[in-house]
Amino acid sequence: MTIGFAISCSDSSDSSNSNCPTKTCGDFKTQGQVQSTFDSNRSCYKNLDNDNDGIACENLPKNNQNQ
Repeated sequence: MTIGFAISCSDSSDSSNSNCPTKTCGDFKTQGQVQSTFDSNRSCYKNLDNDNDGIACENLPKNNQNQ
């Protein structure tokens, strides 16, 4: 008896999906701006959170309400 399994390496939530706009940390001025975008569609913008801790572009300045 032979049992076969098909394994797919593709991920339908991949950020290379043509429906996902290309965004990088450089497209934003503050971490809060990028976090809002990231939270709106984490599968599209997963590249904005390189360490997968749920916080996007941690190197950007925090929001400053006086700006």
